[in-house]
Amino acid sequence: MSDDRRAERRAARARAITEAEVHPRWADRRARRALVGGAAAALALPWAATVVCWFLAPSTTAMVTTFVLCGLCAAAWIPIGSQIVTMTRGAAGAVPEEFLDERQRTELLRARTVAHRATLTLLLLTGLIVQLALPHDAMTPEVPAAAVAVLFVALLATVVALPALAAGWNMPDPPPDDDADSGSR
Repeated sequence: MSDDRRAERRAARARAITEAEVHPRWADRRARRALVGGAAAALALPWAATVVCWFLAPSTTAMVTTFVLCGLCAAAWIPIGSQIVTMTRGAAGAVPEEFLDERQRTELLRARTVAHRATLTLLLLTGLIVQLALPHDAMTPEVPAAAVAVLFVALLATVVALPALAAGWNMPDPPPDDDADSGSR
């Protein structure tokens, strides 16, 4: 595939995202924040799987519970995540910056800043909790490998999703339509 065709496809994808019609259900801030809350609840499932693995691995119960929780997370995130990307119209980083206007670039920068701070906080809290959960009487603590793997997946999924969640949470209500104002007069 030529570079021109790739550039055309990239531009078409960016236009499709930035010009996509936002469902009226997500028009107000309260509904958008409820959607972000649902996404955060879905992202909490791999964290719960990490705790299950930490205490129950290696066991069939830990394995089945982990797969179920991570599967539920993926099943919930696919529709919710696509709605958040459409709702934020590129402010979550789904569109390359050269296709964004100044307002969208500002929203993207704000979302990335909030996500960066949240990531640092999350990493610090995760490190502190892991340190407190390790037994202090053993010279070499035994941590199940499954717990480490699931913790990595939970961290990765959360860090990838944080800009979209921050953009959706902080997104202002759209300005009122001029036609609606003139029709009421």
